[in-house]
Amino acid sequence: MNCIIVDDDLFYCKTLQSFCERLDLNLLGVFSDPVKAMGILSEREDIDLVFLDIHMPDISGFDILKSNPKLNVVISTMDETKAIEAFDYNVVDYLLKPVTLDRFIRAVNRAKERLSGNGNSASYKETPAPNASDNTNPKEIYVNVNKRLVKIELDNIYIIEAKGDYILIKLIEGKNQVVHTTLKSIMSKLPENIFVRVHRSNVVNIKKIVDIEDSSILINKEVVSISKTYRENLLSKLNLIN
Repeated sequence: MNCIIVDDDLFYCKTLQSFCERLDLNLLGVFSDPVKAMGILSEREDIDLVFLDIHMPDISGFDILKSNPKLNVVISTMDETKAIEAFDYNVVDYLLKPVTLDRFIRAVNRAKERLSGNGNSASYKETPAPNASDNTNPKEIYVNVNKRLVKIELDNIYIIEAKGDYILIKLIEGKNQVVHTTLKSIMSKLPENIFVRVHRSNVVNIKKIVDIEDSSILINKEVVSISKTYRENLLSKLNLIN
């Protein structure tokens, strides 16, 4: 996998560079100057992955994302407040500094899955996480977003996606929310008869499903994959007429 690092923090550049070497990634360059990085990105088409800081002089990480919408990017930053904006650009992952090797490996694996188009890889064999049995009637949840408790009506949620160490809560109305937690944790707070895991990375609100095919769901004009592991459980929650 060909990759570059774009970060004006030389200490973390060395850290990421050592991680790339340990994983045998083909590191094409390390750029502390985002202007030079922009030049390389415009010249080369063989860059598979970019490790990108957000806050840099002259050009921000978001400027690079805007100019290169098809890039596979892993954000590496000390700023936890920009996660929701970053995921709006469909970044692969969002790493908070200091980055550990284990966390780096998980980000690289996500990038490999995206590059191979194998997001539903059979090598992942999770079983559905149990939900709290007595949690069937809540109307809303409160989530911690940038040190604020934000109220979200459950009927306004249509998909919850795993995004590294975060989850992305997609809303029918209003701004989507990124929360620093796991799918397993939030599912314990949701009614199990309404919110169902359909993939290792996705939970859906079954009330919002438009139709279901063999391996996908149409929900609020968005197509979501269903893995074989979770398909039977999903169908058991629906009011089916055979």
